[in-house]
Amino acid sequence: MNNQWQKLLTIFNRLPKPNINPTFMDICQMGGDRFEERCSQVLRFYFSPDAPHKLRGLFINSLLEHLNLIDNPDFRYDITTTKVLTEEATEDRKRIDITIVTDNFAIAIENKIWADLYNPLESYTKHISDKYAGKKHIYIVLSVRKITSTEEQNKMADNGFVYVNYQDLFSAIKRNLGSYVVDCDQTYLTFLFDFIRTIEKKYNLLTMEQDRFFFENQDVLNELVKHYDAFKQKILSNQIDRISAIKSELSEKTGANWWVWQGWDLGISFNEEGNRIGIECSFTDESQNNPIGFLHIYITVWSKKCFAPYENELRSIFRDAPIDYDSIPNRVYLHLPVIDSNNHTEIIDKLTEYYNIMKDLTDRIK
Repeated sequence: MNNQWQKLLTIFNRLPKPNINPTFMDICQMGGDRFEERCSQVLRFYFSPDAPHKLRGLFINSLLEHLNLIDNPDFRYDITTTKVLTEEATEDRKRIDITIVTDNFAIAIENKIWADLYNPLESYTKHISDKYAGKKHIYIVLSVRKITSTEEQNKMADNGFVYVNYQDLFSAIKRNLGSYVVDCDQTYLTFLFDFIRTIEKKYNLLTMEQDRFFFENQDVLNELVKHYDAFKQKILSNQIDRISAIKSELSEKTGANWWVWQGWDLGISFNEEGNRIGIECSFTDESQNNPIGFLHIYITVWSKKCFAPYENELRSIFRDAPIDYDSIPNRVYLHLPVIDSNNHTEIIDKLTEYYNIMKDLTDRIK
């Protein structure tokens, strides 16, 4: 194997694999236009050190740590007197998403998950500095997207706001969680993990490392994909050739009109004008030792209602064969034993046997 390809595959295999299963918030469909507002309510709860979650100062301390303020004596606080508000109104009737007020400092958070920063930051700054005069002030824009536009960056700088990325905050929370997890309420801890994973999943934060990998290695990956596509086409061509050979031999042996769909799916159908049923087969599960793969054979109907007249007899004839009613809408598949592509004689004999069974059955049942 090309050493560069091998190196890339090794790196890719080491990347974290995201959990894409739905979160509880996903199931409740807590998205839409008010998703940002709901997230602010969740954050208010977990930023509140005296809330029932019993995580105490985990969120505030993790935020201060990220801002390199955790050891600053000006930012010590008493968790029993700390208040966390949402939608605090300013004098000009604007609303601050989240306000954290302690004895020594106040934090204003504009929770801007993904949208553009159009908010009146100057109004927030004036309100906090006036209402909480005598305290230290921190102004934050919390977002999952990077603030890269010059206009937004200047707007933040002019009003004393700093940018905090959701993933950085979550990383600090996860890093510090061990000091709080024993004494906290486990139900609210589960809700916290669900909230974090909802944000990470919704905004692709979990796939950022994969995205970076793909961006940084596009040229080599495109070359690898091109070679892989050629490899798959070679396998498909060999499978098509084998299907063609099987069709010719079966047509001669059974005297029936077998058909091939798209080169790789061999079949025959019975009772075309009535309860249509048929036999289909194709090669899959190829491997290095068996590059053509195994022949998967199944009896099928193209409309579920056509299966009922034959079902009892088919179950009696093929007692151990699983029947699939659900994988494709309005289709039913009775799966017969797979056969190694190397066993050509067995393939011909079994397909001939199944043809004779189905011919007899459909001559009697229309």
